[in-house]
Amino acid sequence: MKIFSLIFVLIFSLAVLPTYAKLADDLNDLVGYTITASKTINRWYDDEKGNDTFEGCDHGRVIVFDDNTSLTCAEYGYQYVYRPTAIILTRKITSKGKSFYDVKMVVGDEIYDMRK
Repeated sequence: MKIFSLIFVLIFSLAVLPTYAKLADDLNDLVGYTITASKTINRWYDDEKGNDTFEGCDHGRVIVFDDNTSLTCAEYGYQYVYRPTAIILTRKITSKGKSFYDVKMVVGDEIYDMRK
């Protein structure tokens, strides 16, 4: 029985390690960002259609939150979730005397580039 438990732990550990490695890589890309909000996604719309489920991002798609604020997707990524929580991250960037914010949105295990 002990050997079975040891084999189970070894196999489980090997299966979980890649997940943690990906998380560390993803978080490494977010060094310098600040969590500025946690919001529930209410709906989305773009030029062609809209829906009250989150279906990921497409360039120019507007994501609307429960508080009626919104962000616009700056990249493509598919994900299907009903009313997920989104974590909003920002980083202030100053260039040539002008400041702006780089915005990321985390939904589940996906990170999206966004625009205000």
